[in-house]
Amino acid sequence: MRLKVRAYVGWLLVTVMALGVALPAAAQERGITPTEIILGTSAPLSGPAAPWGATARGAEAYIQYINEQGGIHGRTIRFVILDDAYQPPRAVQNVRALVEGTGVFALVGMIGSANAAATRDYIFRNEVVWMTPAVESDPWIGNPNIRYLFVTYPNYYQEAKVLTRYAVEELGLRRIAVIYQNDQYGDNGRRGVIDALAEMGMEPVAAVPYELTDADLSVQALLIGQAQADAVILYATPTHGAMAAAALAQLNPKPQILSSFTLADPIMAALAGEAWNGVIVPSYFPYPDHDEKVARVLEIILERNPDLAQMSFNALAGVTFLEPLLEGLRRAGPDVTKESFVAAMESIQDWDGELLRGISFGPGRRQGLNRIFLARMVNGKPEPLTDWIVYPVEF
Repeated sequence: MRLKVRAYVGWLLVTVMALGVALPAAAQERGITPTEIILGTSAPLSGPAAPWGATARGAEAYIQYINEQGGIHGRTIRFVILDDAYQPPRAVQNVRALVEGTGVFALVGMIGSANAAATRDYIFRNEVVWMTPAVESDPWIGNPNIRYLFVTYPNYYQEAKVLTRYAVEELGLRRIAVIYQNDQYGDNGRRGVIDALAEMGMEPVAAVPYELTDADLSVQALLIGQAQADAVILYATPTHGAMAAAALAQLNPKPQILSSFTLADPIMAALAGEAWNGVIVPSYFPYPDHDEKVARVLEIILERNPDLAQMSFNALAGVTFLEPLLEGLRRAGPDVTKESFVAAMESIQDWDGELLRGISFGPGRRQGLNRIFLARMVNGKPEPLTDWIVYPVEF
């Protein structure tokens, strides 16, 4: 009887195969194939924030290097970049195309608070791994939907508090103003300045917004001059940051500018000229002139994309968006799934990458980074001023 059953089963399998009928198979993880890991991003390759698009190009160049080394567990990485021109409607279209069309395993980065706000519900609903959206931290604090989100990016609000305290306590400046982009990005900087000053029993002498459509910031600079500010905290795009610096340089006396790290790239010296000399900026990873590992990564990037030389900070920042994901994939092993990847990421504790330092995740912790240091721009190059400055872990 057993022989008859075995014969029947064998006949059935042969028949099914002959007819081309598909047998049930384990569901394939989106973006993971036997030979590829598919990643994507929506980035500003054009528009007023175009220099920030170098983050995507830097990640792309580093991925090329990783693939040349054999990829991750035998899989190469395909990285798809779509231009959103810093416009939320285009970011929405891009994310849908990456998830539903390309079928990405993870999104890497995304520049712009408004873009992230426009896309995050869709990303969460579709349970897409999202590695370091380059936005403020407010949307993630207390959010129950961030299981597949991992962030190694400074907190604009906390950064603004650090800059403000440094201006008052270390530089001895008392008349603090802020120029800020009139959106979530700029408003987090504005709030950080106001709250840090309030903690010291002070208030800003001016808080001046601008719009992305503004083609000149001389009126904003005039208001800063009328307020007799001796320091200005700046939250702007590269284009508008250069406009602001050039306009503020015409004031007498010229106020000290302290800017968000988003304007720490050498391209700012090209955009603003001499007006950018002496600006104080934070960083969340060491500079290549002061760290051999970072210098080597920059060399790797520029060998594959020499055009990124003028935007080296932004290009390196793109690698910081990417390298924790690469570490998670390595730890997850060859049979990677979304859930094994999450477990692998949660195992990262006090980890140093090629660029990043002291990164920690865990169950219930998605903010992997909580420290920055300050530097002064001198002839287009940053000269470190402080050691690491730690701020709170909030999500």
